[in-house]
Order: sequence, then C-alpha cells, then structure tokens
Amino acid sequence: MQPGTRATTLDEKLIPVFLHEDPWNLLRLYHVYRFTLAGALLVSLVLDYSNVKLGQHDPGLFVWLTGTYLLVAVFSNLASYFQWPDLPVQTVLFVILDIAILLGLLYSSGGIGAGFGILLLIPVLIPHLGNPGHVSLLLATLTGIALVAMQIWLQSQNESDTSGVMHSGLIALFILLISLASNRWIRKASAVASLAQRRGVDLANLSQLNQSILDKLESGIVVVEGSGAIRHMNESAWDMLGQPGNWRSKPLQQFAPELDHHLQHWLHTICPRIASFDVRHQNTTEMRARFSQLGNQSRRATMINLEDTTEQREKLQSAKLASLGQLTASIAHEIRNPLGAISHAAQLMSESQNLDKADVRLLQIIQSNARRMNLTIESVLNLSRKKTPNRERLALKLWLHEFRKDFLLQNKLRIDQMNLFIEPADTVIEFDPAHLHQIIWNLCSNAYKYAHDDPKYLQIDIHGGNPTHTRDIMLNVMDNGRGMTEAQRQRLFEPFFTTSTQGTGLGLFMSRELCLTNGATLDYVALASGGSCFRLVFAHHR
Repeated sequence: MQPGTRATTLDEKLIPVFLHEDPWNLLRLYHVYRFTLAGALLVSLVLDYSNVKLGQHDPGLFVWLTGTYLLVAVFSNLASYFQWPDLPVQTVLFVILDIAILLGLLYSSGGIGAGFGILLLIPVLIPHLGNPGHVSLLLATLTGIALVAMQIWLQSQNESDTSGVMHSGLIALFILLISLASNRWIRKASAVASLAQRRGVDLANLSQLNQSILDKLESGIVVVEGSGAIRHMNESAWDMLGQPGNWRSKPLQQFAPELDHHLQHWLHTICPRIASFDVRHQNTTEMRARFSQLGNQSRRATMINLEDTTEQREKLQSAKLASLGQLTASIAHEIRNPLGAISHAAQLMSESQNLDKADVRLLQIIQSNARRMNLTIESVLNLSRKKTPNRERLALKLWLHEFRKDFLLQNKLRIDQMNLFIEPADTVIEFDPAHLHQIIWNLCSNAYKYAHDDPKYLQIDIHGGNPTHTRDIMLNVMDNGRGMTEAQRQRLFEPFFTTSTQGTGLGLFMSRELCLTNGATLDYVALASGGSCFRLVFAHHR
C-alpha cells in the first residue's frame, strides 16, 4: 500500500493470508496438482494395475472422465496463465468441475471402496482459501450429500451390505467438519494478515516520518552497528564528515578514524552510560560527539549525535574580544598617557648638551622600552577593535599567488624559495582579506626571521585544499628551519611569549585570535623531517 492511500478495513474485505502477495499463485499450484492427478489416473489406466480398483463398475465412463479431466487440467493451466476468466470465476468453475469429475470417477470405480474418495477434500478446501464464506460451506455440504447419495444408489443396485454407505457418510462428515474448521481458521488468519498489513503500513509511515525528521535536523545523527558498520547517517552528519560516498554498511573507521577511536573507547569503558567527547575530524572539523546505546546487548547499536562547535566557538570569541576591548580601553587610559609623558621627557633630556655617555645610554633604553610598550598596546588595541570581520569569498590559489609576489619582493627572496600547491585549484574560502594577509604575513615573517640565520637557505611551502572525508579546507605553512622544542610548543600561542628580545610576543597570539574571529583555527604541527608547520583550518561556508 502506498503512503496516502486508504487502508482497507476488515469489514470491507478479508485478505487471505495465503494470497497476500499474488492471489493467482495458489490457484496455479492447484492447477499443477490437478494436472498431476489426471496424469496419474491416465498412467494407472494404461498400465492396468490389477490391485487398483479403477473403473471396475463402468470402464467406459472412467476412460471418458479421465480424458476429460486431463483436458480440464490443460485448459485450467492455460486459463490461469492468461488470467482469464477472472480469479473468482476460475476458482468456483474449476472446483465444481473437479468435484463432478471425481464423483464420476468414484461412481465408475464402484463407489467409496475404490479408496480415493478422500481426494474430494482438496477441491472442497480451495474456495475457502480464495473466499471463505457460506458459498464454500454450501459446496462442502452438497459434495458430502452427493457422495452419500451416490453410494446409496450403488448399494441399491448391488444389494450388498451398508458398510459402504456408512463409510461414505463418515467421509462426508469429515469433509464438512474440515470445511467448517478451515473456514474459521482462514477467516482468523485473514484478519490477522490484514491487521499485520495495516500495522506494517503504519510502521513504514512512522519510520519514514522519523527518517524525515532526522534528515532535517541541524545536528548530525549517525547510527553504527555493533560491528562498526554505519547503518544510518542524516544529511547534517554526512556534510560534517566530508560528504563520504557509498557509506552504507561501511566501517565508520574508514571515513572518520578519530570518531571511531572515541566510539571504541566509549564502548569498552563507559557504555551504556551516555558520554560526550570533543572530536577533531580528520584534524580539521571540530565537533562534539555524544554517544548513546540503541537496542539491547545482543543486538547493540550506537547513536552518535554530532554537533558543529564552530558557531559556539565564534560566540565565545566575540565575548572574549568584547572583554578584551574593555580591558584595552582601560590600559590605554591608565598606561598610554603616563607612557607618553615618560617618552616625551626622555626625548627632551636627550637634547641636553650636558649628558655623558652613560646618561645617553640610559635615555636610549628608556625610549626603546617606551616604544616597545607602546607597540604592545597598539597591537592589543588593533585586535580588540576588529570585532566583526568583513568576510569575503576568496579564490585561495589566486589570492596566495598575489601574496607570494608581494612577500618575495619586500623580503628580496627568490621565487623558488616559496612554493604553492592548492588542490583543488578552484578552492574558495570565506575570510576577511585584511585578516588573512596579516596572518599569513606573520607566519611567513616568523619563518624568515627564525628559520635560518641566513635567509638565502629559507624554503617556505604553502600547501592547501580539501582533504578526503572532510568538508573543511586546510592550509599548511611550512618551513625548513629548526622547528620548535616541546617546551616552546606548549606556550607558542600564549600572549607575550617570545624567543626574541625584539618581539612583543603577540604575533602568533593575534594570528590565532584573528583566525577564531573568522571561524577558523590555527595550530602548530610538528614535522618529522624538522622545520615548522602552521595549519589553518577554515570554517565551512554554507
């Protein structure tokens, strides 16, 4: 039944359980039985078995009826193949012919003593399976009456004992009782089948509704079998996991190894309690995964609820920048005015002609540190002022080509000292161009300053694109320098942390903050070959 069609009620129609799929199947099976029986009777007639009492009362009638029965069997098979006439007509018509022919065969064989009177039960039951009701019971009753009447007629002609009449009466009663029982049983079975059909439609509609609701949810839903294979994944989860192809019944580990690692940990240590984990899918997409058990222990499955934390991270970043703005405003008011007075006084003193070399050196130290302090305040103020980034769609490869020309020119580097590789070449990101320029320039400048003592040995590689099984775009800025120690990596993005006496320690901190402001992330990745790698993961644009 298709969704939206009206379900047939029990009062309207009882659908037989045996004919639930194709009502012609049982009738065709019965036609095969009829053809087999007619063939068996013909073979027994030709071979003339002496121990079988067939046609002893009227051999000519038996031969004629056997041939007729074979023709009826052939015609009935053709009629069911072409489905003409209709099913109810064929059922009643051929059953009546069967009963009449079988009664004739019994009569020509001397009555119930021939031993195949019980074969009348099969055609009597066929109408019950097709249309249980009073017609079927009437047909069974008339068959029993005809059987008894035929036996009485034969007994009156032979003037023998009445045991045959009693035998035929018992068979007629048996046929009637079986017909009554079959009628009730098939009615109940049909009612159960019809109810099961309606319940199946209801369950299918409910399942379709649940599927539609899951597919429309903004949060991702993944259902994983106990074997680790994916049973279901809604559209949001499919998008978060990088739109994997042909994922049905495939292992979760194949598409999301980090998520599968947390799943195995949860299964072995926490299950069945619900637990949540922060996951970085393919080292790019940040999400929060919540694991809960479905089903029982014998047929266990796991539902994974995936939540994209990008929006939450951006809200926290906005709140942090707002607090930073208030702090820097206070710093500007409380520190910059006295700092300006100190710097101005030092400048005036440096113009005096009565200073010795030691005093001049002290004034230079005062002015240098005043400038450094002012630069630090300016950097923090610049960061706090940029609360709302002006994001634009940028063709990453073209933008980086322009950046490379500018950076190489200003730092007097050879073109082969900076390589670009972006795949796919048409990769597009959403980012504030000024922020992106400040971030990449700072990363490349750090490589220029700290990677080698002599810049002519510097090699910078910028690789980016969309990795397999992830929706986010990644950009790696790598150099061939000394790399970072473990202690330095731990504090790399802390504000005011620097390994140089000339720096403010805010470059990498500001770069990460600008990335977060644009919905991206910035991290350091240790390279086995040495050197440093800074990885930007851009936010997924909708």
